[in-house]
Amino acid sequence: MKVSQKISHNHNPLVLVMSMVAGLGVILIMTALAVGVIQGSAADSTAIGLLFVGGLALFLVGAAFWYGLTQPQRHFDDISVPLDDGHHGHSEPHDEQAIVPAGESKPVAHH
Repeated sequence: MKVSQKISHNHNPLVLVMSMVAGLGVILIMTALAVGVIQGSAADSTAIGLLFVGGLALFLVGAAFWYGLTQPQRHFDDISVPLDDGHHGHSEPHDEQAIVPAGESKPVAHH
């Protein structure tokens, strides 16, 4: 089973593409800020501004489409329902998990 199938209810490859678009936007924003800091007052503010706005636009478009495709508000964990841990019918503690009162030694089990 793919990881994306484990963590997402929507298995559309477009979800991954939109995540990548939003990530590219973040990378462009960070690049614009880094170039502006490195070049200082000699930086071309028009080019850096366009790079920043382009990155912001990519991030907003990618995030909006990702949100529309995945709709995370519909798929959230209900904390009042316990998670099935795979131990069907074993709710009592095992011997090695039993609590031993203070001053007593725990019996050694040989398997």
